[in-house]
Amino acid sequence: MATVQFDQITKSYGAVEAIRDFNLDIEDGEFCVFVGPSGCGKSTALKMLAGLEATSGGTISIGGRDVTELGPGKRDIAMVFQNYALYPHMSVRKNIGFGLKMHGLPANDINAKVEEAARVLELTPYLDRKPRALSGGQRQRVALGRAIVREPAAFLMDEPLSNLDAKLRVQTRSEIVKLQRRLGVTTIYVTHDQTEALTMADKIVVMKGGEIQQVGSAEQLFHAPVNVFVAGFIGSPGMNFFHGKVESGAQGPVTRFGGHDIPLPAKCAGMSGRDMIFGIRPEHIRVGEDGPGVALSLVENLGTEKILHFHTPGENVLELDRAQVGADEERDAQTMLIRVIDDRRYSEAETLALAFPVEKLHVFDPDTHEAAAG
Repeated sequence: MATVQFDQITKSYGAVEAIRDFNLDIEDGEFCVFVGPSGCGKSTALKMLAGLEATSGGTISIGGRDVTELGPGKRDIAMVFQNYALYPHMSVRKNIGFGLKMHGLPANDINAKVEEAARVLELTPYLDRKPRALSGGQRQRVALGRAIVREPAAFLMDEPLSNLDAKLRVQTRSEIVKLQRRLGVTTIYVTHDQTEALTMADKIVVMKGGEIQQVGSAEQLFHAPVNVFVAGFIGSPGMNFFHGKVESGAQGPVTRFGGHDIPLPAKCAGMSGRDMIFGIRPEHIRVGEDGPGVALSLVENLGTEKILHFHTPGENVLELDRAQVGADEERDAQTMLIRVIDDRRYSEAETLALAFPVEKLHVFDPDTHEAAAG
């Protein structure tokens, strides 16, 4: 177990800067997840930590030891890959113990460590099977077992669940979390799936374009995003955004939405006359209250919940590229969503009155895309 530090890390490929100004402290025993869209630099950061990619600048420390110039074998880490990287001709027992054999450990010690890892991972009945006789989830556990027996200072995992089907992915991610809690080993995990990040991590690092956007817990990222990108990327469905001008109302600042005044947070009091970006999560919009009326354009019934679509009023449409607001789903800027959990039947073209709770509204600067101070 160990702390991990990235200090002023940069990585360039010729003129292309893939990672810049990367600074991060990961505590001993922490489960840290790097998350972001494809090409954001999360896998590159992990590979530099593993020693599989050289840095262009800065230092990396594991357990207080500068490992920047050390090879992978001297960093005291164990890596789990998305393709499992198992030897097909070896049994589960030999796959798990292979690294220990290469390090010259006595056979009795290897066998004891393999048996213990198999017990923890519930692989004991499969120790003499070949990988081809295992399910995807069992193969992933074998890959984890090979990492466990090394007793490394840190586990590094590069999208280890991406090859599993949806049901197995849910099951396996809970197993990984339980295992990490039991072992207490510092773990750095890379994924593009924000659901994995939110459900697994103690600390989440949201990345975009080679830079860290925000570091925090799931609650911090969900309730207090520092910019438009994080606000849109975290949450499923993603946050709704709309454009509006701050005006002075009888009881405080407001903005117009669909011909109605929408109360704004008190911090907007000093922004009168300014155009701002406003955001609200689909689950925070209230239905059936006195407010702007909207006609539903689509109703998605998911059984336990419903996703209601409606068109953003023309004057409130926010013309931003979806990548700028962190949204990876196919949703245009003219559509807003409501997420409801109730027994009511909704129909397309039905008109609903909406309310935007003032405490759930997010306010962003349209120039910097950063959350408004206050």
